[in-house]
Amino acid sequence: MTCLANNFLSTLSSSQQSGIVYSLTSSNATTYWSNLPTTFVTRHGLALSALSSTQKTAAEALLNAALTSQGQSTMSGLRAADEYLKDNGGGSDYGEDLYYISFLGSPSTSSAWILEFTGHHYTYFFSVDASANAVSLTPNFVGVEPVSYTDSGSTLTPMASEHDGLKAMLDGLSSSELASAKMSTSVSDLVVAPQKDGNFPTTRSGILVSSLSSAKQALVKAAIAAYASDANGTGQYDAYVTDSALADTYIAWSNYSDLSTKGSYVRIDGPRVWIEFSVQSGVVFSANHYHSIWRDKTYDYGGNFSF
Repeated sequence: MTCLANNFLSTLSSSQQSGIVYSLTSSNATTYWSNLPTTFVTRHGLALSALSSTQKTAAEALLNAALTSQGQSTMSGLRAADEYLKDNGGGSDYGEDLYYISFLGSPSTSSAWILEFTGHHYTYFFSVDASANAVSLTPNFVGVEPVSYTDSGSTLTPMASEHDGLKAMLDGLSSSELASAKMSTSVSDLVVAPQKDGNFPTTRSGILVSSLSSAKQALVKAAIAAYASDANGTGQYDAYVTDSALADTYIAWSNYSDLSTKGSYVRIDGPRVWIEFSVQSGVVFSANHYHSIWRDKTYDYGGNFSF
């Protein structure tokens, strides 16, 4: 990652380089990303749309290296959905290259730094700290509108794996388990959303994963994998699914458990892993769209900040 980062930086002019590397501070990390279009909330760095073909090739190689093939599919699918929005009523607020790349700290093999890639419905922070042997891909926000669409004769559902994994997890519960997992309060959107770092509830809700059968625990693991297995080499998924981790992991839902009705909400809350999925009203289209986030309570932003 460091080699690819420096290779990308070498393709930039001096003025471009000065506008893409920022200090590794909490403010720089937390303030300049959102689930809103980049025309609504300022992003740091350079937009892919502003890069030459050579620069963009180097940037894409770096971005893809942080991800597994599953993760690359997630990223490309959500960016393509933004391109569809641009071409079908959304206009210039959207687009597959209206995503920004920046660095917090200079890429190094000896000190901490973060690659931030952020736009409308996709953001990740790939954090590297060689001295602490810490690597992470969180926070990682994913969202999509429309949920399903047809392009060039093909039907595309960019967040099918995330949605289907969580739905299978809830569908696998018995009626009594589903009742135990239901939250007593209504949740209308993501709780630990962009700009809400550290907003994890002090009181845990739902049903303990360790109380479920091995088959049902496997469904929880699969739901976690739909997110954490996007990361290339961070080890986060493995940490989330140990017996000790699952013994302190809860699954919970609010409003509706079908994950298709507007207002449906589900979360996975472990000692480190935090995943939320919310069904929202459409913005450009009348149909619903999804907001979802994967966080790591220990290693968000590489564990460099306290919230």
